[in-house]
Amino acid sequence: MKKFWIVTFVYLFAVLLIFPATKSPVWEDQIIYFVMIDRFANGDNSNDVLTESGIESGNVNSKYNGGDIQGLIDQMDYISELGASVIWVTPPIANQWWDGAVNYGGYHGYWARDFKRVEEHFGNLELYKKFVEEAHKRNMYVIQDIVTNHTGNFFMYENGRYFLNDQSVPTNKPTQYPFSMNDYNDPEQRKLNVYHWPSEIKDPNRYNTEFSGLDDLNTENPLVIEALKDSYSFWIEEADVDGFRIDTVLYVEPEFWPEFLKGKQGIFESALNLGKEDFLVYGEAWLTSDPFSNNAEKEINDFFGLGFNSMLDFPLQTDIKRVFKEGKPTSYLAYRLEQREKIYDNPSRMITFVDNHDMDRFLKGSDISSLKQALTLIFTIPGIPTIYYGTEQNFTETRAAMFANGFASEGKDHYNTNTPTYQFIKELAQLRKETPTFRYGKVDVIFSDDLGPGPLIYKVYDESKTYIIMMNTSYNKKHATGMDFNVEEGTVLKPLIVNNIVNKEMVYTEPFNLFLNSKSFGIFEVSDEKREVVKSDVSVTINNITDGQTFTDDFILSGTASNAKSVRIIVDGEEKEYARVDLNQGMEEKWEVKIKISDFTPGSHKIFAKAYGKTPLIVEYSKEYKVNFDIPMVTLKIVEDPAGDDKGPLGLYSYPKDSTFNSQMDIRKVELVQIGTMLRMIITMENVTDIWSPPNGFDHVTFQIYFDDPNKVGAVELPFQNATMPENYDWDYGMWATGWDIYLYSSNNAGPNNFGDPIIPSPVAEVNKQENKITFLIPLSVLETNDLTGWNIYITTYDYDGIEGVFRPLTPQGGQWAFGGGDPTDPKIIDDLFITIYK
Repeated sequence: MKKFWIVTFVYLFAVLLIFPATKSPVWEDQIIYFVMIDRFANGDNSNDVLTESGIESGNVNSKYNGGDIQGLIDQMDYISELGASVIWVTPPIANQWWDGAVNYGGYHGYWARDFKRVEEHFGNLELYKKFVEEAHKRNMYVIQDIVTNHTGNFFMYENGRYFLNDQSVPTNKPTQYPFSMNDYNDPEQRKLNVYHWPSEIKDPNRYNTEFSGLDDLNTENPLVIEALKDSYSFWIEEADVDGFRIDTVLYVEPEFWPEFLKGKQGIFESALNLGKEDFLVYGEAWLTSDPFSNNAEKEINDFFGLGFNSMLDFPLQTDIKRVFKEGKPTSYLAYRLEQREKIYDNPSRMITFVDNHDMDRFLKGSDISSLKQALTLIFTIPGIPTIYYGTEQNFTETRAAMFANGFASEGKDHYNTNTPTYQFIKELAQLRKETPTFRYGKVDVIFSDDLGPGPLIYKVYDESKTYIIMMNTSYNKKHATGMDFNVEEGTVLKPLIVNNIVNKEMVYTEPFNLFLNSKSFGIFEVSDEKREVVKSDVSVTINNITDGQTFTDDFILSGTASNAKSVRIIVDGEEKEYARVDLNQGMEEKWEVKIKISDFTPGSHKIFAKAYGKTPLIVEYSKEYKVNFDIPMVTLKIVEDPAGDDKGPLGLYSYPKDSTFNSQMDIRKVELVQIGTMLRMIITMENVTDIWSPPNGFDHVTFQIYFDDPNKVGAVELPFQNATMPENYDWDYGMWATGWDIYLYSSNNAGPNNFGDPIIPSPVAEVNKQENKITFLIPLSVLETNDLTGWNIYITTYDYDGIEGVFRPLTPQGGQWAFGGGDPTDPKIIDDLFITIYK
């Protein structure tokens, strides 16, 4: 018997050596670093080019650059030192290397050729297993990106005919069964129904149609379901990965997920067999809500009922971009933070991020201070913060390479751990790890701005600790008044991390008022320390307006003040007062100020009075009132543009061949209307579409609009457009508008390959599809004027590849996603219109 137990013990010990139990991480405690394998690090030059012609390789965005698994291993300490504990990698599986039909390659990993094989440009299975092992040695985890919706573009259907893509390299079909059964012309392959054959789809929907021409898997077919379960269980069993991020989950029918994830021999069963009790699975459901709408959150939350235990928080990311990058009202984020608490059962499980590989980098059209604010938010609220590679190196190109010989790398490596942004993220990561409240606490927004960029102040708390995070998203100083932190008066707030705020303790008084520096932020701990609060004898009131009152004409604002040396009228929390009244420091002194409504934009505004005592340090505030200004409209200009002239400067350009393009870049009319200090630019187009569900309501057109102040000397070259302003004109302010992003920038520091200095707030877009109208609301304050007389406006259109973050290519022959009729160096302008505003 003794011998039996000894043998049994030895056997079990051997099994544990062969199959070591991987302890499931507490995912809420992790920080993710998201890597695009091909663009991160090149550790092995021998696998850079694998074809005789080298067609699939090069340092351009469309081809394999050379990043590989060995490079990941070599740079793992760089990731760990940043503070990340999880590495999320793009799909490492064998891909379609090059698709000559669209002149683009599968370097990104999402065009599968074999779901159970490592991509040859990246290495092999043994090397991938070593990568995971090296991560585990460092107490790090690996998330593998997977795709269940599609393969690459291997078969094609045109004009009622199926054929295999002979421009596909290295094969014209997947090499793994049953996905290799892609020849519709073979009755046996057709009968297997591995794919959704385009000609047989009677009721097209997002579940059964091709996504960007990629072969759509029939995920209702049990053969496909079992093959996908087997394929992805392979990576758990063989490589010991710790979780999956699943691509394009919106395009797979909901019924698939419970079987794939929770069914027999599904993902969770395979993980549990290896002791992974909490295998993380989060999906990409790129859904965005309009401001103050929670439709996207509700739809994303449905995936938890289908088996997912996490999801990417796209609604939050959208408002992070709107608020911190575009300068939209901070109340957008106040609402979004509230909805996260309300709709998601566990906000701590949501994957938070500021950008990724399928959109513009945050820093494109923005600045470091804004990026730091966005990062501060995701590191101080529940959710699993994710850093997209290169953010710590201030990348602006979406898929730029970190290594010297890669795309947009400027000929140098980018692994410097001493850059300010790297060190800032490292500091945030350390603070988050030391502060459970940021990972598991509740979030309450204390103050936000309804009107534009300005203060966002929120607290994060649990039973034991409370933290106050203060931000000002404006480039101007802004007021935040009348706040209640729900802590005892005299409580000391201790600074932890601050930027552009004096690094000293604050003492809480009730109500709490702040005057925040531009683009500032601070993380403060609510301590147990208390100090005596001394109240001043200064007071001020406004007596003759009420909340919600509407004014259609100029009016007198009046009130009283006591012991005040002066009273200043503050509108919309701005640094500069609208008016000032000097007083004699008496009791109940009356004051009054005339308000001209034409000095403002139409709509809602906030007004309060600020009284100063004997010294500038003695300040008291009145109650803040919200009022509305109804201001008459003045038409500045109406200009017609011919139909059908959307053919480029010389009339030679043609649209991309994809059927979704249909005259969306053809300008027909522009109306310029001024309402107070707001410019309404109404652009009528030949066609307005929203095929890709863009949050701004229009797609397949970008507007590049340039404003020329006749009293200033500006720039001539148009950023990224291979073009210049019309002869004898320059531009001082530029606007970039797509269905996903709207930026404003000045001509300062602008050049052929970069926008100028960012300006906020960016315009708001309104779309009327029935009338084919896109309207931009532009506050004239961003143009530093209230009078556009004599100004010139140059409006141009083109189209933009949001995934690559660049303008679409222009070639002589054109292509499915490329414009034709020109050379790559020709102007990227499809239609344009020049307007001069006269009195």
